[in-house]
Parts: sequence; structure tokens; C-alpha cells
Amino acid sequence: MTAENLDLPHNYLLWLDSLEEDAYVEFDEREWEIASREELRELLEIDDYEVAYIDQANLYVKLIQDITGDAYTMDDEGNRVPFSLIGTWLTIGYDNEDLLCVDPADNFAVWGFYPSEGGDVEKLADSLNDFLEGLELLDE
Repeated sequence: MTAENLDLPHNYLLWLDSLEEDAYVEFDEREWEIASREELRELLEIDDYEVAYIDQANLYVKLIQDITGDAYTMDDEGNRVPFSLIGTWLTIGYDNEDLLCVDPADNFAVWGFYPSEGGDVEKLADSLNDFLEGLELLDE
């Protein structure tokens, strides 16, 4: 995927465009900063690599695999999740060092991806629509 092509649902992009700059949301008692359409395309430098914000999960997966040699991680329910799958996720926000991601292959399910914790993941919502319906927009 290129940084110019945001493979996100149209309704999400419309919602994103309606937000103020530096938007924060709370979902399931956790705050996340949501990246704007422009920020999703921005190039980040992570460990001497350059990657579009939206594609950073893929880079973190490669870095974790280079260090650990692992092919998978665990989710919050103890299930194995292949790093090859996480590498296809799109990053839409963050909190500290944790990434808020969506899985385009699974109805844009929303996941927390925790690279600093060895790449652990947690499914937050079954779809981006469920996430949007369950969040609270915060005034920061």
C-alpha cells in the first residue's frame, strides 16, 4: 500500500475529516489519539527506517521478528496471532507506544498492538463501525 492510498472505509474517512486537529477518543476506558488523514500519510522515522504512519505496524512486526525470531504473538485471550497477519494491519492512532490498528481482512476489526510488549495484541472491536459507535470523543 502506498501512503497516498488510504485503504480505509469511506464512512471512517468522512468521520475523520469531521474531527478537529489532535483528536482524542476514549474506547473501553482507554484513550487514543486518532491520526488525521494527513497524519496517516506522513512518513515516520523508526529505528533508521522510514514508513508511512498508517503502515507502521508492518515495520514493527519486522523489527520484532528480527530480534525474537518469533512467527506469532498472543492476543489477550491466549490465542496465537501470526505476525504475518499483524503486518497487514493499518495504524490509525496511538497511545504512548501502543498502536491502534484495523485489520482490513477481517471487517476492519480494531486491535491494540503493543510493540514494546513483544508485539502482544488485543482485539478491541469486531469492526470499525462498532468502534465508532462505542467511542467517546474527548475534548483535549
